[in-house]
Amino acid sequence: MYEELEGRLKWQKTPEGVLVAIPARRCAMTTLYGPLVGIWLLAAAIRYWHLLETPHPDDTEFTLQLIAIGVYAVGFCFAVCWLMWAFTNETVVVLVPAEMKIQRRVMGIDLATRSFPTRDVRNLRFVPPTRSWASLGHTDPKTSCIKFQTGNKTHSFAEGITENETLAMFARMQRVYKFPNYLEFVQTRVEL
Repeated sequence: MYEELEGRLKWQKTPEGVLVAIPARRCAMTTLYGPLVGIWLLAAAIRYWHLLETPHPDDTEFTLQLIAIGVYAVGFCFAVCWLMWAFTNETVVVLVPAEMKIQRRVMGIDLATRSFPTRDVRNLRFVPPTRSWASLGHTDPKTSCIKFQTGNKTHSFAEGITENETLAMFARMQRVYKFPNYLEFVQTRVEL
């Protein structure tokens, strides 16, 4: 059973560690385009359903309509996948003393999993949001993330996480595994 951790984050104690669910941050455009795309899909489906139900002569115009239906079908599949991704996407961090696992899920289905031995995880840090041209010089909350290193590689996850959410998650993670330099990465902010 998930409990609220901070902001959007939910957590659950596992037999050996902790599981933290981080839902994707949805922007205002998602809440605008989601219903708009849904209405468009419904209207087009009704239109094409009526087109196929009525008798039709064998002519070029109907062939073009069938091509349009094919294009619509591809667009329909793309739009449904985008809607599922936009509204059910989440990152799940599973931490046990021996391993940190990062899963990307859509509708609860695991799409990608990366596992790292906890002894190799270092420089765990919060990267604050940056300014972008698209946000007209304001900071874009979707650009924040958590970064860490293993070996010579830098990995990131939890795009759109806030600093308070990060601090709460780090505190919960610290109870499971004592990451080295814990105070350093909690107090240090990385400016890009």
